[in-house]
Amino acid sequence: MTRIIRKLNLVIVDDDPSIVRLVETFLKDPFKSKVVIKTFTNSIDAKEWIDNHCCDVLISDIEMPEVDGLEMLKFAKHRNAWTQVVFMTAHSTWDRITEAIENGATDYLLKPLEKESVLAIVEQECIRFSRWQEAVIGTLKPSAS
Repeated sequence: MTRIIRKLNLVIVDDDPSIVRLVETFLKDPFKSKVVIKTFTNSIDAKEWIDNHCCDVLISDIEMPEVDGLEMLKFAKHRNAWTQVVFMTAHSTWDRITEAIENGATDYLLKPLEKESVLAIVEQECIRFSRWQEAVIGTLKPSAS
């Protein structure tokens, strides 16, 4: 049985405020005991937050002004190699999606977003996060010799 030792820090970034609100609305109630949600409509602000905090999951638009999703992915992974990155896209090319996966993106969501898809991906990330926490805690327990 897995348990949450600390809540997962989930960052949502999209230059469209309605998308940010939608994803937050999808996730707020079902994951309130498992996830701390931070939202940004400005990729520079999101990057600054990630630079100063632990980001476990980043859900980001791939096409954004100033700092695009791929740059955000590389930055987040540089700060914390365990950060899971999920891209939202409406019109990216296959080459762009392939580049995202090659750089460590975990998954992608197509716009318009479907609630069930968003919930399934975040549930999967919560399970993964909980397993990693359990594994780390297990390494800290003294061995019985």
